[in-house]
Amino acid sequence: MNRIILLLLCLCSLSKVFAQAQVNIIPLPKHLSLSQGFFRINKETKIINLTNNAETKNALKPLTEKLQKSAGINLSFQTKISKANCIVIELDKNLTNPEAYLLKISPSKVSIKATNSSGVFYAVQSILQLLPPEIEKSTFSSKIDCKLPALTIEDAPRFPYRGIMLDVSRHFMQVDFIKKYLDELAALKLNRFHWHLTDGQAFRFESKKYPLLHTAKSPQWSTNEGFYSQDEMRDIVKYAAERFITIIPEIDVPAHSNAALVAYPQFACLDSTGKQLLLQGEFCPKDESIAFVNDILDEVMEIFPSKYIHIGGDEASKTAWHKCPNCQKRIKEKGLKSIDELQSDFIKSIEEHVNQKGRQIIGWDEILDGGLAPNATVMAWRSIESGGTAAKLKHQAIISPTSHCYLDYYQSEDPNEPLAFSGFINLPKIYSFEPIPEGLTKEEEKYILGGQANLWTEQVPVGSHVEYMTFPRAVALAEVDWSTKESRNYDHFLNRLSSYLNRMDYRQVNYAKHFYEIKTSMSTTADNAIQLAFNCDNGNAPIYYTLDGTSPTLASAQYKSPIAIRESSTVKASTVMKGKLVDEITRKITYNKATGKIINLDTPADQRYNRGGAKALTNGMFGGESRFGDEEWLGWNGLDFGGTLDFGKEVSIQKATFRFFHKPSSWIWIPSEVEILGSKDGVNFTKITSQKVSVPQQEGVVTLPVTFNQQSLRFIKIIAHSFGTIPANSTGAGDKPWLFVDEIVVE
Repeated sequence: MNRIILLLLCLCSLSKVFAQAQVNIIPLPKHLSLSQGFFRINKETKIINLTNNAETKNALKPLTEKLQKSAGINLSFQTKISKANCIVIELDKNLTNPEAYLLKISPSKVSIKATNSSGVFYAVQSILQLLPPEIEKSTFSSKIDCKLPALTIEDAPRFPYRGIMLDVSRHFMQVDFIKKYLDELAALKLNRFHWHLTDGQAFRFESKKYPLLHTAKSPQWSTNEGFYSQDEMRDIVKYAAERFITIIPEIDVPAHSNAALVAYPQFACLDSTGKQLLLQGEFCPKDESIAFVNDILDEVMEIFPSKYIHIGGDEASKTAWHKCPNCQKRIKEKGLKSIDELQSDFIKSIEEHVNQKGRQIIGWDEILDGGLAPNATVMAWRSIESGGTAAKLKHQAIISPTSHCYLDYYQSEDPNEPLAFSGFINLPKIYSFEPIPEGLTKEEEKYILGGQANLWTEQVPVGSHVEYMTFPRAVALAEVDWSTKESRNYDHFLNRLSSYLNRMDYRQVNYAKHFYEIKTSMSTTADNAIQLAFNCDNGNAPIYYTLDGTSPTLASAQYKSPIAIRESSTVKASTVMKGKLVDEITRKITYNKATGKIINLDTPADQRYNRGGAKALTNGMFGGESRFGDEEWLGWNGLDFGGTLDFGKEVSIQKATFRFFHKPSSWIWIPSEVEILGSKDGVNFTKITSQKVSVPQQEGVVTLPVTFNQQSLRFIKIIAHSFGTIPANSTGAGDKPWLFVDEIVVE
């Protein structure tokens, strides 16, 4: 009997997986079962709205508008119940989750039941994914067969908060793009748009009371690209609400306020003579500053009806607070014990004002330091655990950690990826994200509202780049936030994702095509040829490649075994996903006298920047042009680079070319000087040449060719002297710089 029960359970589970794989809905519904047949939407199909709710008609708009635009079908509304060829909408209070829906499709009709109009909207999003991808076209086609498979879906989100944050302070994004972005979030059943409107670089919120705010130019940023008028923000709030998205505005205080303090310097910290202190990006936490911030928040709350107002609270250095007489006086008057408590006191004052307006604050998890404001919600970015800390204190938390949810991080190891901030979060990494911190009781877990991914835009200047960094990683996050933990499976997700991306193609979304990371490895043969190998976790799908720098096609050479390379080449490779080439990578390979040779380092690279080891310096592959965290770049902090290259026998050489990374904004500086010494025996070295290195005007890769009289040598020793000390008026002034070295080319 037990075996029979087990067999039935297995068959049931397989049936569910099969059904979900057939219909390709993202995020994965809670329960789905397929039936026989199809329901066809045609020009005679009626919508029967039994809800008596104006918002329901709005929830149906994505379906009615797309059918009209792409298929020429104008669905008419009626209240009379029909037995066939109809879509019936009802509200059902028996569904306990406020965003739940029940969708039943039979060959004769479609039934949608939901607690309220948001559930209807999410049912519509599922229906759209059941229709052919061409439904997303913006032009009419008479060939679209608008049929829906017969099925039953019982669905509800796991978390009430499912969010994406977009920073528009570093780079301003136009209103039309914001609306397009909201459309994409809504299609994924994401329901919170955290709008980071202010930062040190610029204040994008139009304040009527303080009109200098949105025109100020921060010393951190050379331009002020624009701002959102109050009318534009109201329009965007309305647009989002029609898509059942709540916008949570952020006015970042007390830190990240350089632009605001340029406009209104009286709210900065002053020394005993009344002169503004240097090295500060924070408001002075005095009564006048608190009143100023509250005035701004009053304007914000007039425009944004959201329950939550985000007030930042992160990354305050508080350097000036230690020296400011007003700050020290306030600490004594209030009996505070530390500078952290002074920030907590500032946040509590802001919270009290916001609470009086019937709203609540969200703050980044630094608001835990020095004591949490009584009613604050914590947005955990420094770690998942900080969200757990908030929950144990009986405070609501939104989990948004750098470990899994930062969309400004690189999503591929390819050195030619568009410029990103620094870290690495690929698609499987964000899909593996679990918003519930470990160690919480069932009661404490209730304080976790959900998860959010964040896109900071220091390196993201335009909307198409925003899309590239957001999607498809936000698609993965949508499933994490909506679907049950037990149902998630990355391979099944990829199968469904392929269909979803077809729809995004029609919507002209510039998503990244990184699904199966292609890894490369290099070795050399006895006759000194480079052996280039590919490896990819792609279910044994084929890999196609070219050696001339052109993008591969399905007609290109197919990878079977390591490729022998005997000349400098630009290799491109792609793998296949559902018949399409994806994950294209580029490797620039140099074939020279140092390739594949042993180099012994005087000092190993820092463990944080030593992924490729010493062999990365002579493996024939160049590192990224815009990133220094890949497997090809090696980094030293405050140390000289020294290495001895063994050619294995005496060779004739007359030139060595080095690649260094120069990025003062990240504490990375080119060397001050490079020396080359030569030897025939590896013991006695003679100086061949040295060359001073000029500081470049631009950040990025610095290629340094060093020529000398022709020499016949077996060994050369290379020394790249550290820049020394980071100069004044530079990031990290007075500290030790980093030195990054890439491929060494010898001719």
